[in-house]
Amino acid sequence: MKKFIVISGVSLFLLAISFNPLFNYIREYIISDQINQRYEIKHAEKEYNPINVQEITVDDKNIKIREEKTGRKADLTPWDKEEKVPPGDIVKVQFLLNDQKISTPDEIWLSNRDRGSRYFSWIDILTVKDRKTGENQINIVQRLTDDSQPMETRKWKIITIAQDGEVDEEVLSYAQRSNNHLGVKLIEFSGTSLMGMGYYSDVTKAYPSIFFPLLFPFLTGIAGLLLLIFLVVLLLFELHLRRVIRKRGR
Repeated sequence: MKKFIVISGVSLFLLAISFNPLFNYIREYIISDQINQRYEIKHAEKEYNPINVQEITVDDKNIKIREEKTGRKADLTPWDKEEKVPPGDIVKVQFLLNDQKISTPDEIWLSNRDRGSRYFSWIDILTVKDRKTGENQINIVQRLTDDSQPMETRKWKIITIAQDGEVDEEVLSYAQRSNNHLGVKLIEFSGTSLMGMGYYSDVTKAYPSIFFPLLFPFLTGIAGLLLLIFLVVLLLFELHLRRVIRKRGR
């Protein structure tokens, strides 16, 4: 009896510590695969990723980025310090579709770096094809929170321009990202996330090592499952053995 208690205790412990990260891993990969299978996402400005121009025409739709100076300078980012460039301007940007305003002005930090674009990590314009419906749309992604904000408080504006020209705007926060799987994919693809971001959990964005995720949670989860199977087989064998002994005793 003691060996059953020990094996079951070890098995349940390994399964308990492995279940949540394993569940998150599997869920993230399933959602990612579903998004990749359904949608074809590309940068609107094919020659330069992300967007580096203030005007672009996509599928007969003219999109302009209008900048309004604030007279303020942005904080130096680690990348600015690396290239030793001066601080970029803080400007308010507004998007126009065929010369019609489709957004309210929001602040971004312009980049002075040689690498990256003028709107690097702040704005990108993407084209999205829905393979299921055959419909095409344009998505403008803009980060609304500055570089100093922690990931948990970050927000993004996603403007969707449908094939028929209808415009929809949504503000997606990190805390509520699970409500819009495509929105998370667009933020990641646009490079405005700054850090890896998952649909429910960021577990798949962690830097891999031998310990994580190979030893934990995969090997610990497999070991716990194998011990549980071994325990069940052992119990069945024990029950079978007792039945045989009883029959012989009669």
